[in-house]
Amino acid sequence: MTDASVHLAAQPRFDTLVTEFRSDAQRLRTDFAGVAWIGDVPDPASGMMGPNYQRRVVDSQLFLPDTHWYTVGELDDAEIQIAVGLLQVAGTKQGTQGLVGAIADPSADFFEHPEHEDRVGICLTLRGQIWSNVGLSYRITVLCRPEAFISSAPV
Repeated sequence: MTDASVHLAAQPRFDTLVTEFRSDAQRLRTDFAGVAWIGDVPDPASGMMGPNYQRRVVDSQLFLPDTHWYTVGELDDAEIQIAVGLLQVAGTKQGTQGLVGAIADPSADFFEHPEHEDRVGICLTLRGQIWSNVGLSYRITVLCRPEAFISSAPV
């Protein structure tokens, strides 16, 4: 069984300053969204993924392409919410709809920057098995104190 590659394509990121209902504390709310292309990327002309029909393992942990970098010490009360949805399952060479398999328990969390121990970014974790190429949409919302923000990754 081979490993499936995962390619993230970010949509525009939204940053807003919000006020918590109960405490009136200000929070930075960042909404990250995009698509995780698993197994292959779509054809630029048709937008459809290829019919590569084989069993592959998905075990991927990737920094979001548009992640913010945060100070670890200011994230003790931060919250992360994630939602994913099946966007596309490629058809097979036989002209039938492919099989998804399972992408189990997608998650998002803070992880250390590979070159700077003083900062963390948002990683998307996807695990499971697929039989056809798969496209998943993702939306990740982060609420934290504004002081936790250091900088933005280039988009």
